[in-house]
Amino acid sequence: MRFRLTSLFGVLCLILCACPLEAQEQKRLITEKIDESKLATLGGNTTPAAARADFDRGAVPDDTRFEHLLLLLKRDPDTEARVKQQIDAMHDPASPQFHRWLTAEQFGARFGVHPQDSEAIQEWLKSHGFTVNQAYKNGLLLDIAGSAKQIRDTFHTEMHNLVLPNGDKHIANIRDPQVPAALAPAIEGMPLHDFFRRPRVTRMKPVSFNHDSGKWQPHFTLPFDGVDLFVVAPFDFATIYNLTPLWNQGFTGKGVTIATVEDTNLAHPSDWSTFRKIFGLDAFKQGNFRQIYPGCKNPGQNGDEIEAALDVEWASAAAPDANVELFACPDTQTTSGLDTAIVNLLETDPPDIISDSYGLCETVSGQAEVALENFEAELATIEGVTFFIAQGDTGADECAPVESTNYSTLGINSGDNTATAFAVDVGGTDFMAQYNQDANGVPISNYWNAKNNPTTLASARSYIPEIPWNDGCTSQLIYSDPLIGGFTKSFGPTGFCNSSVGQQFFLEDVAGSGGPSTCFTGTPAIPGVVGGTCRGNPKPLFQFGVPGMPNDGLRDQPDLSLFAGDGVWDSFYVECLSDTNQGGTACTASNDAVFLGGGGTSFASPSMAGIQALINQQFGRQGDANYVYYFLAAQQFREQGASRCDASQTTGKLPSASCVFHDVTAGDMDIPCGQNADGHFYDCHGADSTNIGELSTSNKKNGPAYPATAGYDLATGLGSVNATNLFYAWTLFLGRP
Repeated sequence: MRFRLTSLFGVLCLILCACPLEAQEQKRLITEKIDESKLATLGGNTTPAAARADFDRGAVPDDTRFEHLLLLLKRDPDTEARVKQQIDAMHDPASPQFHRWLTAEQFGARFGVHPQDSEAIQEWLKSHGFTVNQAYKNGLLLDIAGSAKQIRDTFHTEMHNLVLPNGDKHIANIRDPQVPAALAPAIEGMPLHDFFRRPRVTRMKPVSFNHDSGKWQPHFTLPFDGVDLFVVAPFDFATIYNLTPLWNQGFTGKGVTIATVEDTNLAHPSDWSTFRKIFGLDAFKQGNFRQIYPGCKNPGQNGDEIEAALDVEWASAAAPDANVELFACPDTQTTSGLDTAIVNLLETDPPDIISDSYGLCETVSGQAEVALENFEAELATIEGVTFFIAQGDTGADECAPVESTNYSTLGINSGDNTATAFAVDVGGTDFMAQYNQDANGVPISNYWNAKNNPTTLASARSYIPEIPWNDGCTSQLIYSDPLIGGFTKSFGPTGFCNSSVGQQFFLEDVAGSGGPSTCFTGTPAIPGVVGGTCRGNPKPLFQFGVPGMPNDGLRDQPDLSLFAGDGVWDSFYVECLSDTNQGGTACTASNDAVFLGGGGTSFASPSMAGIQALINQQFGRQGDANYVYYFLAAQQFREQGASRCDASQTTGKLPSASCVFHDVTAGDMDIPCGQNADGHFYDCHGADSTNIGELSTSNKKNGPAYPATAGYDLATGLGSVNATNLFYAWTLFLGRP
């Protein structure tokens, strides 16, 4: 008898006597008179930079206006439990609630805070001079406006200007907010800083190693003749991940809407159609693109435009007939435009799929922002929206982008939005072809043609063996490659990271990310370093019982991965961005300066969203697709002879053509680390005051964070996908013939 994870949901439902999941009235949490002298602290809501006196440039003027502050409310524990039961039932084919999605208004009526609690909080805010711009229909969110003085007088914290060592200017509260104790049970928190999520795109590496001449070159060229570098164009992607059979059968994303969420728009929306034309996607006639500003102003363009362009182009590259929509709102003082775009989108016009290619880490974003991001993904799931999030580009320390170094100093840190259990986290792989040629003599020509297709500019011949994406000197495959390093270790005085080549070309924290949730709630004892009262998000039900899954009780990331390389192993993505004001260039296919090139999980997330669109075209909205991914992966990994799906064989052999997931088993996404400004080392093995170490599960032992292994692993999750096999395996979960 075949074990079904969904059967477990049904058993739990019977045990808990909660299957009908009928509407129940929420409990009132505000039961006492408000006494402003009795305060409760909303812990975990001061960003690490605000704790540094040397960054502080003083309070902002009292009359500084904060036009949009998102205050997240808190429901009672019984309602919280009912939400989780509802989501499990919605993803259980045996349940009468299966795929019976709710609207934001229905969600608010059943699972929001008690209306009288919401009214009490709004009246309290108004009594302090705040304006309530909007009480969202979802029943858990208020958009309010007020001044710096009102924030100080009402929430008992000051808003200060900060200047970081790299010159970046920020604004943040300098201590955790406080509210009257009578209101605290119904208030989750409110983000009060502008350390916003950052795009996950990584520009192409500016140097490369010529494996034929044995010399380093100062810049990549971008030829399309398949000789020097192997650029991943849309039809290459379709060949490598086996989308082509689905396209040929008419599964191209027709009628499915993919929304990418941004804080910028495209100055030239025609970049989307130019990209499609150059790479042969204009043969698909039903795809379309538009830009929308949901309940907000047009944000215009900023430095994130490079992210917005690749998001919409690569969603379309995988699902060429889908409706691709860019939803964007501008950042305000302490509210990310991404949050505004997501909550307004879900409030008014939820799409089938969302792709979010921005992120940071739990200890920098803080408990209020993490809770807000978790709520966004939860609401999307209960509306039937599949939410994809780029896992990250800095290994197991996702705080690295704010550390002002090119190595980790804060230790292992989880992503903020990826720590939710309601989104699919997409990690990054790289191709193993160049490594196998260097170390094992397997010809690259096994996988790439020497010439490109004249119509699509594609040259990939088949699936290509994969490893975790990792550009750094701590990558075991890089430092051991006989043509690059030939070293036996990365750390210490004799390690590759401290050699001249390692220091000059590979001392960087650029790699696919992953790891357990580390500080979903709580407050670090040391700013930015996991500890104190930090607690990770508990492991969701769908992650249990999967071979390779860590027995850590925590939400582990990523869920799966796709190619994200930026050129270190001679392959990378291309995109079209013609806005020269934001670093763009002319979009033409030639052998000299052509497209922007790069990598990162920013490319992987919208590409996986496109693959899911092909599935949705046949099966409809799917909500949290992890319920299906993990069910299918558990089956595959449990099968006798599961090594047939090994995607990292040194012989160059490919996994079986019948595999749903390509199991990445070699390499790692470990990044270099060093001494923190406080003089200490955090999760950093083999380092001292003058030598770089490797990010490790302990300072005292060599435990790279993290290697790829058989089954699930923290480097690539379940591995990458064979899109056609995933499509046809979907019915195994649904129970259809």
